[in-house]
Amino acid sequence: MKTRILVILLAVLAAACTKRNDQAEIDLSVNYEINGKALVTDTLCYENEAGNPFLITEIQWFLSDIKMQNETGEWYLLRQRSMSDTLDASRIFYIDTDLPESQTLHGTKIPADHYTALRFTFGLDEYDNYTGLFSDPPESEMFWPDMLGGGYHYMKLNGKYRNPNGRIAPLAIHLGIGQNEDCTEFYQNYFIVELPIDFDVNANAENRLDLTMVIDNWFRNPHTIDFNEFGSHIMQNQTAQRLLNGNGKDVFRIGKPAENENNIKMKKEARLVEKFNEVMHYATPKPHFWTWENVRQTFEQIKESDKNRS
Repeated sequence: MKTRILVILLAVLAAACTKRNDQAEIDLSVNYEINGKALVTDTLCYENEAGNPFLITEIQWFLSDIKMQNETGEWYLLRQRSMSDTLDASRIFYIDTDLPESQTLHGTKIPADHYTALRFTFGLDEYDNYTGLFSDPPESEMFWPDMLGGGYHYMKLNGKYRNPNGRIAPLAIHLGIGQNEDCTEFYQNYFIVELPIDFDVNANAENRLDLTMVIDNWFRNPHTIDFNEFGSHIMQNQTAQRLLNGNGKDVFRIGKPAENENNIKMKKEARLVEKFNEVMHYATPKPHFWTWENVRQTFEQIKESDKNRS
């Protein structure tokens, strides 16, 4: 009995490690959060770590080279579903709070599998960020002046804040290529984010992950951003660009709210049951000859028997 159960379990594990041929599409739903709550635009209701009251009117930004890693370490690139994969721009997603349709990133098919990490570039790297890549708005309107390095903004976070005189001043957190004072040297300020996930991509199913930008983290960790110093006109301020670059590493969160340990165990067992049933469909002489429940009960009986003998 023990031998047969071990053979079955080995078959289950082997099936779990087998790469599926099924392909499936995946969507990323983009959300924004401040102080643990959903972003409210055009309302002077926020205060940053430096004590600056502020509001946000819009956020326009790029993500590129989004990849997902499966359990065997393979990375799969998500391209725009509506665009030819021969185009450089197919690896780049434009997101705009004023364009609801841009808040869902529609990725091309990847193998149906269990994935453990998601990685992306915030903005555009030096290979993608060149003038003329986009010819049509709204992407083309993200242009970065050629005299400042060319290409495109990584992000425009626009709004207003109250300065020490009590007046409302423009807030323009515009991130992109940096430069020295006389614009003879240029610096790349994009960064790569990698986030752990516990996610199954299933064939013939809606596969969706939530990607949240935690906006207040742009201004507080590890550098406190004072809008009186770095609130606007930072396109030519490489010091401000680097500080915000450093703060960007914990701005993003992936997935749903954290599950408790019991729910995680239930999800893992559900995946194992799925693999078990796939194997049993072909490995047994009759349908339902072996079920996950009777195998589990048999294991419990063996454990109890061994306990009594000892």
